[in-house]
Amino acid sequence: MRLSELAKHLQADLIPPPGGAANGDWDIDLKAIEPIATARPGSVTFIASEDFARFLPTTAASAVIVAKPRSEVQGAQLVHKNPYWAFARTAQLFFPPKAEVPGRASEAHIDPSASVDASATIYPFVYISAGAKIGPRVVLYPGVFIGERAVIGEDSVLKANVVVEAEVKLGKRALIHAGTVLGADGFGFAPGADGHAKIPQIGSVIIGDDVEIGALSTVDRGALEDTVVGRGTKMDDHTHLGHGTTTGEHCILCAYGALAGSAHIGNWVVIGGHTGVTNKVKLADRVQVGACSGVTKDLSDPGVYIGFPAQPAADWRRQIARMRRLSTLEDKIKALEEQVAALAAAKEVP
Repeated sequence: MRLSELAKHLQADLIPPPGGAANGDWDIDLKAIEPIATARPGSVTFIASEDFARFLPTTAASAVIVAKPRSEVQGAQLVHKNPYWAFARTAQLFFPPKAEVPGRASEAHIDPSASVDASATIYPFVYISAGAKIGPRVVLYPGVFIGERAVIGEDSVLKANVVVEAEVKLGKRALIHAGTVLGADGFGFAPGADGHAKIPQIGSVIIGDDVEIGALSTVDRGALEDTVVGRGTKMDDHTHLGHGTTTGEHCILCAYGALAGSAHIGNWVVIGGHTGVTNKVKLADRVQVGACSGVTKDLSDPGVYIGFPAQPAADWRRQIARMRRLSTLEDKIKALEEQVAALAAAKEVP
């Protein structure tokens, strides 16, 4: 792709390299996208953080995606207000998805009552149950299980050994990574004198369009109501949504993040790694929860929260600073106690 074509695709402003406008040979055909520190001529790179600004004068990349014009850049500049997003779109051009060949492997089991679009790709050892619907251009990798009356929306890709239980519905362009289970029973038991009685989980799971779920993750079906994952939400590996939870649109759940039953989070919410949200808690739009936190009550205002229990980040930092001073304060108290004891002893001497 030529540099000018990439600028048009990204809707970025294109600045020629120093002196390039005069000789007119700078609009080259880009060959690769590479890290700024090791980029070679013919490649495009980017900078989204000032931590990497030191590489700008020396990078050999032919073009750099930047947020604003930078005088130290020796190559061409693609100026975009969101360089990280522009980098992602550029990477998609250089590394497009694998082209699949439509067809059904003879080793796959497809129930006669299932509806499978002719453009879908069904790999060996896929199992498609009665009444399931597989949309156009869907790709099901080996070992995928599709339960009864489940629906897989068009252009969705399910990697190896994904399990989609009965009645679960996936929207368009879903990407579900290997080993993930959608629609397993929620963890619902009623304790009694003779043990724990299982509560039938009769809800389902509804996955919106453009959702990506990482490997070995679980989204449990609801007890009565559906578990819902909003459009554009991205879940990392080893994440968990309990029964009846809902996420808004464009949320981010990092690895080992978990929502307990009936927790509800708004749009554009970020849940950090190893963070838990307890049952029935609600998070407002654009709440961000830091890693290793525990959310035990509603967070009604947008902002950054951290700690256990999760609290505004500024409050948490002040508490940590106070804790770090405790040892110093303890030493001062001990010294004062020794002084008081010495003064008391001196007064007792006749």
